[in-house]
Amino acid sequence: MTLSFKPIAFWLFILAPLTTWALVPADTSSKKNSVPITAPGYQISDYASYLKEAITCFRQDSIDKGMMLLSKSIKNITLQKDVTRIMPYQGYEIFSLVKDIADNSNLSPAEKQLGKDFFKLVFTSQPGDKNADKILDGFFKNAPNTVFAKRLKLLTASFKGKSAAGTELNRLLKDSPGLISTNTMKAEMLFDEHKYRECITFCDQILAVWPQYAHAYQMRAKCYYNLDELDKAVADYNQAIKFFPGYFVLYYDRADCLIDLEKYKEAATDLRLTLQLKPNYSWTYYNLTRCYRNMDMPDSALYFINQHINQNADDGDGYNLKGDIYCDRNEYETAISLYTQAINLEPDRRTFYVDRGDAYYYADKLDDAIKDLQKAISIDKSYPFPYDRIGDCYYQKKQYETAITYHQKAVRADPTYKYAYVGLNLSYTQSGNYLAAIDAAKKAIAIDSTYANALGNLGWSCYCAGKFDDCIKYSYKALKYQDDATYAMFNIALATLAKGETGKAKQLYTGFIKTCKEKNYEIRDGATDDLRELIRKKVYVEESKFIIEHIFEQKVE
Repeated sequence: MTLSFKPIAFWLFILAPLTTWALVPADTSSKKNSVPITAPGYQISDYASYLKEAITCFRQDSIDKGMMLLSKSIKNITLQKDVTRIMPYQGYEIFSLVKDIADNSNLSPAEKQLGKDFFKLVFTSQPGDKNADKILDGFFKNAPNTVFAKRLKLLTASFKGKSAAGTELNRLLKDSPGLISTNTMKAEMLFDEHKYRECITFCDQILAVWPQYAHAYQMRAKCYYNLDELDKAVADYNQAIKFFPGYFVLYYDRADCLIDLEKYKEAATDLRLTLQLKPNYSWTYYNLTRCYRNMDMPDSALYFINQHINQNADDGDGYNLKGDIYCDRNEYETAISLYTQAINLEPDRRTFYVDRGDAYYYADKLDDAIKDLQKAISIDKSYPFPYDRIGDCYYQKKQYETAITYHQKAVRADPTYKYAYVGLNLSYTQSGNYLAAIDAAKKAIAIDSTYANALGNLGWSCYCAGKFDDCIKYSYKALKYQDDATYAMFNIALATLAKGETGKAKQLYTGFIKTCKEKNYEIRDGATDDLRELIRKKVYVEESKFIIEHIFEQKVE
């Protein structure tokens, strides 16, 4: 493989824009005014001129002068802040090697000459020059067997590929286990291999030596994020920002953690800082939309998603999220139109069909909903929600046996999907299979003992099965976890009446209605429909009429 030195030059040339962003002071206080963006205390033109002059000197064989100018260029960058704090392995090591060659009297003359020859070759060879490889091989063949020479060799190998670098890295780690650069490279390789626990171990070792290394905190934070240890990730991002404020990526990544922690206001602050430090960066507008949507601020959410769409006109996710906002507002036709735009852009995205199918469901367009949800299943058969929602569609169509079939498919796709068990409970109850309904609801509760819907439905299934005490028990449990579950209130009163405790039932109905009025809870028609059903069945007829007329204050036809 022919070595390309372009990555080394790349790291040097990107320092100007990197440090322009990184050296900006970030005002993280809570203010309405924008964060002040001030220029760094050096001139980028000075940095660039030193670097260009250094390259010219290398090409003219003025190696000492070239290294002096290269060192001066780097010093110019680091006058205000140690930018190596935020650099990954390659950038950090290039800086360190240049400084060692220029300043470190501990290097032997042979090591210094090796370093100078190396950087001369970097800036004088052409891309793809095979002769450069031969020259470099000669350098290392005749190089002293020292840590400095091994670091140069490892840096060169890192640009060829991980397999080549891995061999050199392990040798150097064995010989010099305390080097920051080699530990950083090892941590980065482990992260890329998704070995997050091992990566954390190396980050710990790095930070024990250099507690101000923001890049190590950033790496460790990313590991914690991928391990779903979000509080630890935020703590590490806080440290990275402390030691390198003004680097926009840290705020952006911390916002991701805060969103997952449902700290949307804090996340929005970080994302606004990101935009002030780096306008139009990546998906910042999209994530701001997520924040404001979850804070129930739809107008702000719409503003930011429109910004995202303007910036990313071909991104289906933008239209899909905008559709979600309109769904939240029960504007289903608008939502369906936006989901359709998303599908037209990316016709193989399962989630887009699921979301449009869901909108069709709530718009009572059940056949369209089923069609979209079937399409989602054809793309990914492992996801339980489409099966479950198709079951809900057939439940609404009163085709309970078909509904049961789809809820069962959802359970097979994911046995821990509690919502499918509730769907089964409802369909079994409607088809008169109360014991199966009770069993399904209990399975949902076994997954989530605080699931109020499942507890309330279980109570109703017990009532239908004539198990009135169980109905009362589970309905009270539902109220424990959802105090506005009015259906559970009136199931308690109904089951008490069915037990023949008519006086107590009347007291319960009176008390529950008073609670609903005081707390502005909705009293649904089902509360009286169940009493009318008793009248139709000629069970507790007079008591039911009394409750409807004198407690609910409704007429009995």
